[in-house]
Amino acid sequence: MTTSTRADVIVRGGMLVTGQDITRRDVVIREGKVVELTDDPSREAGRIIDASGKYVLPGAIDSHCHPVYNDKMDDYSITAAYGGITTVIAFVGNVRSWGFDGYTADVIKQFIDEAEKLSYLDYAIHGTYTPADGDSFNTSVGEIIRMGVISFKMFLAYRRRGMEIPEDAMIRIMDLASKDGGMAMVHAENGPCIDYLIDQYTAEGNTSPPYFLRSQPNILEAEGVNRSAVFSQLLDCPLYPVHLSTKEAMAVVRRYKGEGLNMFAETCPHYLTLTNDEVLTKGPIGKVGPPLREADDCEALWAALADGTIDTIASDSGGTNKRQKLTGGMDATLKDTPAGATGENIFEGRYGLNTIEFMVPVVWSYGVNRGRITLPRLVQVFCENPAKLFGLYPKKGSLNPGSDADLVVWDPGRVHVVDGQHGNTDHSAFDGFKLLGMPDLTMSRGHVVIENDEVVGTKGRGEFLAGDPNTASYARGGHQISRP
Repeated sequence: MTTSTRADVIVRGGMLVTGQDITRRDVVIREGKVVELTDDPSREAGRIIDASGKYVLPGAIDSHCHPVYNDKMDDYSITAAYGGITTVIAFVGNVRSWGFDGYTADVIKQFIDEAEKLSYLDYAIHGTYTPADGDSFNTSVGEIIRMGVISFKMFLAYRRRGMEIPEDAMIRIMDLASKDGGMAMVHAENGPCIDYLIDQYTAEGNTSPPYFLRSQPNILEAEGVNRSAVFSQLLDCPLYPVHLSTKEAMAVVRRYKGEGLNMFAETCPHYLTLTNDEVLTKGPIGKVGPPLREADDCEALWAALADGTIDTIASDSGGTNKRQKLTGGMDATLKDTPAGATGENIFEGRYGLNTIEFMVPVVWSYGVNRGRITLPRLVQVFCENPAKLFGLYPKKGSLNPGSDADLVVWDPGRVHVVDGQHGNTDHSAFDGFKLLGMPDLTMSRGHVVIENDEVVGTKGRGEFLAGDPNTASYARGGHQISRP
Protein backbone atom coordinates (compact mmCIF):
# COMPACT_ATOMS: atom_id res chain seq x y z
CA MET A 1 0.00 0.00 0.00
CA THR A 2 1.46 3.35 -0.99
CA THR A 3 1.67 6.27 1.40
CA SER A 4 -0.90 8.21 -0.67
CA THR A 5 -3.55 5.51 -0.21
CA ARG A 6 -2.77 4.60 3.38
CA ALA A 7 -5.59 5.61 5.71
CA ASP A 8 -5.07 8.10 8.50
CA VAL A 9 -7.52 6.37 10.82
CA ILE A 10 -9.64 3.23 10.75
CA VAL A 11 -12.45 2.76 13.25
CA ARG A 12 -12.50 -1.03 13.42
CA GLY A 13 -14.82 -3.72 14.68
CA GLY A 14 -17.88 -1.65 15.56
CA MET A 15 -21.50 -1.91 14.53
CA LEU A 16 -22.11 0.96 12.10
CA VAL A 17 -25.52 2.60 12.50
CA THR A 18 -27.21 4.53 9.71
CA GLY A 19 -30.77 5.75 9.40
CA GLN A 20 -31.58 2.56 7.53
CA ASP A 21 -29.69 -0.31 9.14
CA ILE A 22 -27.00 -1.60 11.50
CA THR A 23 -24.06 -3.52 10.02
CA ARG A 24 -20.56 -4.51 11.08
CA ARG A 25 -18.26 -2.31 8.99
CA ASP A 26 -15.01 -0.46 9.52
CA VAL A 27 -14.82 3.25 8.77
CA VAL A 28 -11.72 4.24 6.79
CA ILE A 29 -10.70 7.90 7.10
CA ARG A 30 -8.21 10.00 5.20
CA GLU A 31 -7.72 13.79 5.27
CA GLY A 32 -10.78 14.28 7.44
CA LYS A 33 -13.14 12.40 5.13
CA VAL A 34 -14.69 8.94 5.09
CA VAL A 35 -13.12 7.22 2.11
CA GLU A 36 -14.41 3.67 2.50
CA LEU A 37 -16.68 1.41 4.55
CA THR A 38 -15.19 -2.05 4.60
CA ASP A 39 -15.01 -5.39 6.37
CA ASP A 40 -11.42 -5.97 5.20
CA PRO A 41 -9.30 -6.49 8.35
CA SER A 42 -6.07 -6.12 6.38
CA ARG A 43 -6.52 -2.39 5.77
CA GLU A 44 -3.78 -0.35 7.48
CA ALA A 45 -3.80 3.12 8.95
CA GLY A 46 -1.75 5.51 11.04
CA ARG A 47 -4.15 4.81 13.89
CA ILE A 48 -6.61 1.99 14.52
CA ILE A 49 -9.49 2.81 16.89
CA ASP A 50 -10.92 -0.38 18.34
CA ALA A 51 -14.74 -0.15 18.44
CA SER A 52 -15.36 -3.84 19.14
CA GLY A 53 -18.53 -4.40 21.13
CA LYS A 54 -19.63 -0.82 20.49
CA TYR A 55 -21.67 1.17 18.01
CA VAL A 56 -20.32 3.70 15.54
CA LEU A 57 -22.72 6.53 14.69
CA PRO A 58 -22.50 9.70 12.64
CA GLY A 59 -21.87 12.63 14.94
CA ALA A 60 -25.09 14.19 16.15
CA ILE A 61 -26.16 17.66 15.03
CA ASP A 62 -27.71 19.96 17.60
CA SER A 63 -29.92 22.05 15.34
CA HIS A 64 -31.25 24.35 18.08
CA CYS A 65 -28.78 25.88 20.51
CA HIS A 66 -27.83 29.15 22.19
CA PRO A 67 -24.06 29.45 22.77
CA VAL A 68 -24.42 33.09 23.77
CA TYR A 69 -24.81 33.04 27.57
CA ASN A 70 -22.32 31.67 30.14
CA ASP A 71 -20.96 29.24 27.55
CA LYS A 72 -19.63 30.73 24.34
CA MET A 73 -18.57 28.58 21.43
CA ASP A 74 -15.46 27.23 23.17
CA ASP A 75 -17.11 25.79 26.30
CA TYR A 76 -20.35 25.13 24.49
CA SER A 77 -18.76 23.06 21.73
CA ILE A 78 -16.77 21.03 24.27
CA THR A 79 -19.93 20.34 26.29
CA ALA A 80 -21.64 19.24 23.08
CA ALA A 81 -18.77 16.96 22.10
CA TYR A 82 -18.91 15.19 25.46
CA GLY A 83 -22.45 14.20 24.51
CA GLY A 84 -21.65 12.84 21.04
CA ILE A 85 -22.49 16.02 19.12
CA THR A 86 -20.13 17.08 16.33
CA THR A 87 -22.03 19.99 14.73
CA VAL A 88 -24.03 22.78 16.36
CA ILE A 89 -26.44 25.15 14.65
CA ALA A 90 -26.73 28.34 16.69
CA PHE A 91 -29.52 30.88 16.74
CA VAL A 92 -27.96 34.27 16.12
CA GLY A 93 -29.75 37.59 15.87
CA ASN A 94 -30.61 40.98 17.24
CA VAL A 95 -31.60 39.90 20.76
CA ARG A 96 -30.30 42.28 23.41
CA SER A 97 -29.32 39.58 25.92
CA TRP A 98 -27.15 37.73 23.39
CA GLY A 99 -24.32 40.24 23.64
CA PHE A 100 -23.90 41.45 20.05
CA ASP A 101 -24.62 44.81 18.39
CA GLY A 102 -26.40 45.72 15.19
CA TYR A 103 -29.07 44.24 12.97
CA THR A 104 -29.28 40.48 12.52
CA ALA A 105 -27.04 40.45 9.42
CA ASP A 106 -24.34 42.32 11.38
CA VAL A 107 -24.69 40.05 14.41
CA ILE A 108 -24.25 36.94 12.28
CA LYS A 109 -20.94 38.27 10.95
CA GLN A 110 -19.80 39.09 14.50
CA PHE A 111 -20.73 35.61 15.70
CA ILE A 112 -18.76 33.94 12.90
CA ASP A 113 -15.72 36.10 13.66
CA GLU A 114 -15.89 35.06 17.32
CA ALA A 115 -16.69 31.40 16.75
CA GLU A 116 -13.86 30.79 14.29
CA LYS A 117 -11.43 31.58 17.12
CA LEU A 118 -13.23 29.55 19.79
CA SER A 119 -15.07 26.52 18.48
CA TYR A 120 -13.82 22.95 18.69
CA LEU A 121 -16.67 21.83 16.40
CA ASP A 122 -18.07 22.87 13.05
CA TYR A 123 -21.10 25.11 13.25
CA ALA A 124 -23.91 26.55 11.17
CA ILE A 125 -26.32 29.39 11.93
CA HIS A 126 -30.03 30.18 11.99
CA GLY A 127 -30.90 33.86 11.70
CA THR A 128 -33.24 35.36 14.30
CA TYR A 129 -35.39 38.38 13.58
CA THR A 130 -36.89 40.59 16.30
CA PRO A 131 -38.68 43.97 16.32
CA ALA A 132 -35.28 45.62 16.89
CA ASP A 133 -34.42 44.77 13.27
CA GLY A 134 -37.02 47.26 12.07
CA ASP A 135 -37.52 46.81 8.34
CA SER A 136 -33.89 45.85 7.70
CA PHE A 137 -35.09 42.38 6.76
CA ASN A 138 -36.30 43.78 3.43
CA THR A 139 -32.70 43.68 2.22
CA SER A 140 -31.02 41.33 4.69
CA VAL A 141 -33.01 38.12 4.11
CA GLY A 142 -31.46 37.61 0.68
CA GLU A 143 -28.03 38.72 1.91
CA ILE A 144 -28.08 36.26 4.78
CA ILE A 145 -29.22 33.36 2.60
CA ARG A 146 -26.33 34.07 0.23
CA MET A 147 -24.02 33.84 3.28
CA GLY A 148 -25.29 30.30 3.87
CA VAL A 149 -27.75 31.08 6.67
CA ILE A 150 -30.89 29.64 5.12
CA SER A 151 -33.33 29.49 8.04
CA PHE A 152 -34.91 32.30 10.06
CA LYS A 153 -36.50 32.17 13.50
CA MET A 154 -39.34 34.42 14.62
CA PHE A 155 -41.09 34.56 17.98
CA LEU A 156 -44.86 34.66 18.40
CA ALA A 157 -44.38 35.45 22.10
CA TYR A 158 -42.22 37.46 24.55
CA ARG A 159 -43.19 40.98 23.49
CA ARG A 160 -42.01 42.38 26.84
CA ARG A 161 -38.59 40.87 26.28
CA GLY A 162 -38.38 42.56 22.88
CA MET A 163 -38.68 39.30 20.93
CA GLU A 164 -42.27 38.94 19.67
CA ILE A 165 -42.35 39.95 16.04
CA PRO A 166 -45.37 41.79 14.58
CA GLU A 167 -47.42 39.59 12.30
CA ASP A 168 -47.05 41.90 9.31
CA ALA A 169 -43.25 41.68 9.63
CA MET A 170 -43.43 37.91 10.02
CA ILE A 171 -45.52 37.61 6.86
CA ARG A 172 -43.06 39.76 4.92
CA ILE A 173 -40.05 37.78 6.16
CA MET A 174 -41.71 34.49 5.23
CA ASP A 175 -42.49 35.82 1.77
CA LEU A 176 -38.91 36.97 1.24
CA ALA A 177 -37.50 33.70 2.59
CA SER A 178 -39.71 31.70 0.25
CA LYS A 179 -38.64 33.71 -2.80
CA ASP A 180 -34.93 33.53 -1.92
CA GLY A 181 -34.86 29.83 -1.00
CA GLY A 182 -35.01 30.01 2.79
CA MET A 183 -37.18 28.47 5.51
CA ALA A 184 -39.14 30.04 8.38
CA MET A 185 -38.67 28.75 11.93
CA VAL A 186 -41.28 29.77 14.49
CA HIS A 187 -41.51 29.81 18.27
CA ALA A 188 -45.20 28.95 18.21
CA GLU A 189 -47.16 30.31 21.16
CA ASN A 190 -49.78 33.04 21.52
CA GLY A 191 -47.93 35.90 23.17
CA PRO A 192 -50.85 38.27 23.82
CA CYS A 193 -52.82 35.53 25.57
CA ILE A 194 -49.81 34.57 27.71
CA ASP A 195 -49.16 38.18 28.70
CA TYR A 196 -52.84 38.64 29.60
CA LEU A 197 -52.86 35.55 31.82
CA ILE A 198 -49.60 36.51 33.53
CA ASP A 199 -50.95 39.99 34.27
CA GLN A 200 -54.15 38.50 35.65
CA TYR A 201 -52.38 36.01 37.90
CA THR A 202 -49.88 38.61 39.08
CA ALA A 203 -52.64 41.08 39.96
CA GLU A 204 -54.28 38.36 42.04
CA GLY A 205 -51.00 37.57 43.81
CA ASN A 206 -50.75 34.17 42.16
CA THR A 207 -47.04 34.07 41.31
CA SER A 208 -46.10 30.64 42.69
CA PRO A 209 -44.85 27.82 40.42
CA PRO A 210 -48.29 26.18 39.75
CA TYR A 211 -49.35 29.30 37.84
CA PHE A 212 -46.55 29.12 35.29
CA LEU A 213 -48.02 26.27 33.26
CA ARG A 214 -51.51 27.75 33.69
CA SER A 215 -50.27 30.97 32.09
CA GLN A 216 -49.08 29.09 28.98
CA PRO A 217 -51.63 26.30 28.39
CA ASN A 218 -51.25 23.68 25.68
CA ILE A 219 -53.85 25.17 23.39
CA LEU A 220 -51.75 28.33 22.90
CA GLU A 221 -48.93 26.32 21.36
CA ALA A 222 -51.37 24.54 19.05
CA GLU A 223 -52.82 27.92 18.04
CA GLY A 224 -49.36 29.28 17.28
CA VAL A 225 -48.52 26.28 15.09
CA ASN A 226 -51.83 26.61 13.26
CA ARG A 227 -51.40 30.37 12.69
CA SER A 228 -47.86 29.85 11.36
CA ALA A 229 -49.07 27.07 9.07
CA VAL A 230 -51.74 29.36 7.62
CA PHE A 231 -49.08 31.95 6.79
CA SER A 232 -46.83 29.23 5.38
CA GLN A 233 -49.61 27.92 3.16
CA LEU A 234 -50.49 31.43 1.96
CA LEU A 235 -46.90 32.36 1.12
CA ASP A 236 -45.62 28.95 -0.02
CA CYS A 237 -42.88 29.24 2.62
CA PRO A 238 -41.38 26.10 4.18
CA LEU A 239 -42.12 25.98 7.91
CA TYR A 240 -40.25 24.54 10.89
CA PRO A 241 -41.97 25.04 14.28
CA VAL A 242 -39.31 24.66 16.96
CA HIS A 243 -39.35 22.90 20.37
CA LEU A 244 -42.91 21.52 20.21
CA SER A 245 -44.15 20.29 23.56
CA THR A 246 -47.84 19.34 23.44
CA LYS A 247 -50.14 16.61 22.20
CA GLU A 248 -52.40 19.30 20.74
CA ALA A 249 -49.58 20.62 18.55
CA MET A 250 -48.96 17.12 17.21
CA ALA A 251 -52.53 16.98 15.93
CA VAL A 252 -52.03 20.27 14.09
CA VAL A 253 -48.73 19.13 12.56
CA ARG A 254 -50.26 15.85 11.40
CA ARG A 255 -53.15 17.68 9.78
CA TYR A 256 -50.99 20.07 7.76
CA LYS A 257 -48.42 17.45 6.82
CA GLY A 258 -51.29 15.24 5.65
CA GLU A 259 -52.46 18.10 3.44
CA GLY A 260 -49.02 18.33 1.86
CA LEU A 261 -47.70 21.47 3.57
CA ASN A 262 -43.90 21.82 3.36
CA MET A 263 -43.60 21.55 7.14
CA PHE A 264 -41.12 19.98 9.56
CA ALA A 265 -41.33 19.57 13.32
CA GLU A 266 -38.83 19.61 16.18
CA THR A 267 -39.00 18.61 19.82
CA CYS A 268 -36.43 18.55 22.63
CA PRO A 269 -35.21 15.91 25.08
CA HIS A 270 -36.76 17.67 28.08
CA TYR A 271 -40.24 17.58 26.55
CA LEU A 272 -39.83 13.83 26.06
CA THR A 273 -38.72 13.06 29.62
CA LEU A 274 -39.54 15.86 32.08
CA THR A 275 -42.90 17.16 33.29
CA ASN A 276 -44.34 20.16 35.09
CA ASP A 277 -43.33 18.47 38.35
CA GLU A 278 -39.87 20.01 37.76
CA VAL A 279 -41.36 23.50 38.09
CA LEU A 280 -43.59 22.53 41.01
CA THR A 281 -40.62 21.17 42.98
CA LYS A 282 -37.73 23.33 41.72
CA GLY A 283 -39.44 26.58 40.78
CA PRO A 284 -37.49 28.70 38.26
CA ILE A 285 -34.78 26.03 37.99
CA GLY A 286 -37.31 24.04 35.94
CA LYS A 287 -38.64 27.02 33.96
CA VAL A 288 -38.40 26.90 30.19
CA GLY A 289 -40.45 28.26 27.31
CA PRO A 290 -42.64 26.60 26.21
CA PRO A 291 -43.21 25.07 29.66
CA LEU A 292 -42.64 21.48 30.62
CA ARG A 293 -46.00 19.77 30.27
CA GLU A 294 -47.56 16.56 31.60
CA ALA A 295 -46.85 12.84 31.20
CA ASP A 296 -49.46 12.35 28.48
CA ASP A 297 -47.77 15.06 26.42
CA CYS A 298 -44.43 13.22 26.77
CA GLU A 299 -46.02 10.02 25.50
CA ALA A 300 -47.69 11.83 22.60
CA LEU A 301 -44.31 13.22 21.56
CA TRP A 302 -42.68 9.78 21.67
CA ALA A 303 -45.47 8.46 19.44
CA ALA A 304 -45.01 11.37 17.03
CA LEU A 305 -41.27 10.74 16.97
CA ALA A 306 -41.80 7.09 16.14
CA ASP A 307 -44.35 7.68 13.37
CA GLY A 308 -42.51 10.50 11.60
CA THR A 309 -44.64 13.47 12.69
CA ILE A 310 -41.56 14.85 14.46
CA ASP A 311 -38.50 15.12 12.21
CA THR A 312 -35.73 16.26 14.57
CA ILE A 313 -34.72 16.45 18.21
CA ALA A 314 -32.62 19.40 19.35
CA SER A 315 -31.45 20.70 22.71
CA ASP A 316 -32.60 24.35 22.92
CA SER A 317 -29.80 24.55 25.48
CA GLY A 318 -28.26 27.77 26.75
CA GLY A 319 -25.98 27.71 29.75
CA THR A 320 -27.08 29.16 33.08
CA ASN A 321 -26.38 28.80 36.78
CA LYS A 322 -28.99 28.25 39.46
CA ARG A 323 -28.64 31.77 40.82
CA GLN A 324 -29.25 33.17 37.36
CA LYS A 325 -32.39 31.09 37.04
CA LEU A 326 -33.97 32.39 40.23
CA THR A 327 -34.69 35.99 39.29
CA GLY A 328 -34.15 38.81 36.84
CA GLY A 329 -35.40 37.41 33.54
CA MET A 330 -33.31 36.52 30.52
CA ASP A 331 -30.98 39.49 30.86
CA ALA A 332 -29.77 38.56 34.35
CA THR A 333 -26.10 37.76 34.77
CA LEU A 334 -24.44 36.00 37.65
CA LYS A 335 -22.86 39.19 38.99
CA ASP A 336 -26.17 41.12 39.15
CA THR A 337 -28.29 38.30 40.57
CA PRO A 338 -28.79 38.75 44.34
CA ALA A 339 -27.15 35.98 46.33
CA GLY A 340 -30.30 35.62 48.42
CA ALA A 341 -32.69 35.33 45.49
CA THR A 342 -35.35 32.69 46.14
CA GLY A 343 -37.35 32.69 42.93
CA GLU A 344 -40.64 33.09 44.80
CA ASN A 345 -42.20 34.85 41.79
CA ILE A 346 -42.15 32.26 39.01
CA PHE A 347 -42.78 34.93 36.37
CA GLU A 348 -39.53 36.71 37.27
CA GLY A 349 -37.38 33.60 36.97
CA ARG A 350 -35.14 33.14 33.98
CA TYR A 351 -36.15 30.87 31.10
CA GLY A 352 -33.98 28.05 29.79
CA LEU A 353 -32.55 24.62 30.60
CA ASN A 354 -29.08 23.06 30.35
CA THR A 355 -29.61 19.99 28.17
CA ILE A 356 -26.98 19.74 25.43
CA GLU A 357 -24.46 17.32 26.96
CA PHE A 358 -26.99 14.59 27.77
CA MET A 359 -29.46 15.16 24.93
CA VAL A 360 -28.45 12.10 22.90
CA PRO A 361 -27.76 9.81 25.90
CA VAL A 362 -31.18 10.65 27.38
CA VAL A 363 -32.97 9.78 24.14
CA TRP A 364 -30.87 6.62 23.85
CA SER A 365 -31.76 5.50 27.39
CA TYR A 366 -35.40 6.57 27.41
CA GLY A 367 -36.12 5.96 23.74
CA VAL A 368 -33.96 3.19 22.25
CA ASN A 369 -33.46 1.18 25.43
CA ARG A 370 -37.17 1.27 26.21
CA GLY A 371 -38.27 0.30 22.71
CA ARG A 372 -39.94 3.62 21.89
CA ILE A 373 -37.72 4.23 18.85
CA THR A 374 -35.14 2.18 16.98
CA LEU A 375 -31.45 2.95 16.83
CA PRO A 376 -31.67 3.85 13.10
CA ARG A 377 -34.50 6.24 13.98
CA LEU A 378 -32.23 7.92 16.53
CA VAL A 379 -29.67 8.46 13.75
CA GLN A 380 -32.38 9.85 11.49
CA VAL A 381 -33.58 12.53 13.93
CA PHE A 382 -30.18 13.51 15.34
CA CYS A 383 -27.95 13.18 12.27
CA GLU A 384 -29.52 12.69 8.86
CA ASN A 385 -32.59 14.89 9.12
CA PRO A 386 -30.94 18.00 10.60
CA ALA A 387 -28.23 17.81 7.92
CA LYS A 388 -30.79 17.39 5.16
CA LEU A 389 -33.10 20.11 6.43
CA PHE A 390 -30.43 22.77 6.75
CA GLY A 391 -28.50 22.10 3.55
CA LEU A 392 -25.50 20.30 5.10
CA TYR A 393 -26.06 16.77 3.76
CA PRO A 394 -24.16 14.59 2.86
CA LYS A 395 -21.14 16.51 4.17
CA LYS A 396 -22.71 16.15 7.62
CA GLY A 397 -25.15 13.64 9.07
CA SER A 398 -23.72 10.62 7.26
CA LEU A 399 -20.72 8.31 7.26
CA ASN A 400 -20.89 7.49 3.56
CA PRO A 401 -17.71 7.82 1.48
CA GLY A 402 -17.11 11.50 0.83
CA SER A 403 -18.75 12.67 4.04
CA ASP A 404 -16.83 14.45 6.77
CA ALA A 405 -15.45 11.96 9.30
CA ASP A 406 -17.68 13.18 12.13
CA LEU A 407 -18.42 10.14 14.26
CA VAL A 408 -19.05 8.79 17.73
CA VAL A 409 -17.96 5.50 19.24
CA TRP A 410 -20.81 4.59 21.58
CA ASP A 411 -20.63 2.14 24.47
CA PRO A 412 -24.16 0.72 25.02
CA GLY A 413 -23.15 -0.78 28.37
CA ARG A 414 -21.65 2.31 29.95
CA VAL A 415 -23.60 3.66 32.93
CA HIS A 416 -23.63 7.31 33.89
CA VAL A 417 -25.56 9.13 36.61
CA VAL A 418 -26.03 12.77 35.62
CA ASP A 419 -24.63 15.28 38.09
CA GLY A 420 -24.16 18.58 36.31
CA GLN A 421 -22.54 19.09 32.92
CA HIS A 422 -19.33 20.55 31.52
CA GLY A 423 -19.06 24.25 30.78
CA ASN A 424 -19.79 27.26 32.95
CA THR A 425 -22.90 25.86 34.60
CA ASP A 426 -23.65 24.22 37.92
CA HIS A 427 -26.46 21.86 36.97
CA SER A 428 -28.13 19.89 34.20
CA ALA A 429 -31.85 19.58 33.57
CA PHE A 430 -31.29 15.82 33.80
CA ASP A 431 -29.52 15.72 37.15
CA GLY A 432 -30.20 12.37 38.81
CA PHE A 433 -30.95 10.51 35.56
CA LYS A 434 -29.28 7.10 35.41
CA LEU A 435 -28.27 6.56 31.80
CA LEU A 436 -27.25 3.33 30.09
CA GLY A 437 -25.23 4.04 26.96
CA MET A 438 -22.71 6.86 26.56
CA PRO A 439 -20.14 8.13 24.03
CA ASP A 440 -16.58 6.89 24.47
CA LEU A 441 -15.02 8.93 21.66
CA THR A 442 -16.14 11.92 19.58
CA MET A 443 -14.42 12.81 16.30
CA SER A 444 -14.77 15.89 14.10
CA ARG A 445 -13.45 15.77 10.53
CA GLY A 446 -11.11 12.92 11.36
CA HIS A 447 -9.66 14.51 14.50
CA VAL A 448 -10.61 13.22 17.94
CA VAL A 449 -12.16 15.87 20.19
CA ILE A 450 -13.11 13.82 23.27
CA GLU A 451 -11.52 10.51 24.28
CA ASN A 452 -11.56 8.75 27.66
CA ASP A 453 -13.45 11.71 29.11
CA GLU A 454 -10.63 14.08 28.19
CA VAL A 455 -10.55 16.99 25.75
CA VAL A 456 -7.96 16.26 23.08
CA GLY A 457 -9.35 18.50 20.34
CA THR A 458 -8.09 21.87 19.15
CA LYS A 459 -9.74 25.18 20.00
CA GLY A 460 -10.56 27.20 16.89
CA ARG A 461 -10.53 24.19 14.57
CA GLY A 462 -14.28 24.40 13.99
CA GLU A 463 -15.45 25.83 10.67
CA PHE A 464 -18.53 27.76 9.64
CA LEU A 465 -20.86 25.62 7.53
CA ALA A 466 -22.80 27.40 4.84
CA GLY A 467 -26.17 25.78 4.22
CA ASP A 468 -27.17 25.11 0.62
CA PRO A 469 -30.83 26.00 0.03
CA ASN A 470 -30.87 23.97 -3.19
CA THR A 471 -30.17 20.67 -1.41
CA ALA A 472 -32.25 21.29 1.73
CA SER A 473 -35.20 18.97 2.32
CA TYR A 474 -37.74 21.71 1.77
CA ALA A 475 -36.38 22.53 -1.70
CA ARG A 476 -37.70 20.94 -4.86
CA GLY A 477 -35.26 18.13 -5.60
CA GLY A 478 -33.54 18.47 -2.21
CA HIS A 479 -32.49 15.56 0.01
CA GLN A 480 -35.65 13.99 1.36
CA ILE A 481 -36.22 13.63 5.08
CA SER A 482 -35.51 10.16 6.49
CA ARG A 483 -38.73 8.48 7.63
CA PRO A 484 -39.26 5.62 10.10
